[in-house]
Order: sequence, then C-alpha cells, then structure tokens
Amino acid sequence: MAGELNGTACLLYKGVAGTQQLIGQMEVTITYGGTPIEISNKSYEDWVVSLDGELSGKQVVIAGSLVYNSDATYEEVKSEAFTGTQDDYVFKFGSSDEALAAKFTPTGMSDAVPQGDKVSTSVSFNSSGAVTRTPQTVV
Repeated sequence: MAGELNGTACLLYKGVAGTQQLIGQMEVTITYGGTPIEISNKSYEDWVVSLDGELSGKQVVIAGSLVYNSDATYEEVKSEAFTGTQDDYVFKFGSSDEALAAKFTPTGMSDAVPQGDKVSTSVSFNSSGAVTRTPQTVV
C-alpha cells in the first residue's frame, strides 16, 4: 500500500506562535468528535437525513503519554490538569507539517512510577473552541 505511515513522534508545545515552548514528545491517540445534525422530516419517509458538511458538539481529544520531567512548562501542564485551566497548545506530528492547534484543557492525568524504569504521565487534552488543523504535506 502506498502512502502508509508508521507511528511518528508527536511534539507537544505550549503557547501561541512565536512564544511556543516545547513540553515533550508524546505517543498519542487522536479522536475527532462531532455529531451529524439530523434534518429528517416526513418527506424522507423512514430515512434519516443529515445536514451535509456540519457537525454539532465538535471536539478534538488527544490522549497520550509523555516522560515525566522537571521542566517548568511540564509543571504548568500538571497544574492546569489539576485546576481545569485552558491554555494554548500545539501538537506537531513527525517530520510532516501536520499540526493541531487550539485551546485545550488537560484532563485525566495519571503518573506511572515503576521501580527502576522511566516515570511517565498519561493525559488527555480536550479542545475548547475551534481547532486549527494544518494538513500533512503530501508527496
């Protein structure tokens, strides 16, 4: 199959363009949520018809894990997860130009502290408001 991708690095940045600070590298799962808007009526008989090109309740949730560290921006993420504070985050994927940028709220944070191995933090980032998606560069 042509064009398939292997897993790639996801870099997590905090802040807006020009002031972004790298927080770390993550392994992530991205969920693009949204519900089709039904516009059915009796003229469609029993069939459900949805509004084309529109979704309600749109949200992007990015869940993953990163290596625990002592950087100040990492501590800010932990504080925001504790308080439910939104901030500007950018997720950049591998060597392509693909990125997602928005206000996100970090939630559901948990630390894994195995003896004799790296400490990692799992966290979900829930978007609030519009998400800007920069598509990958297609070769």
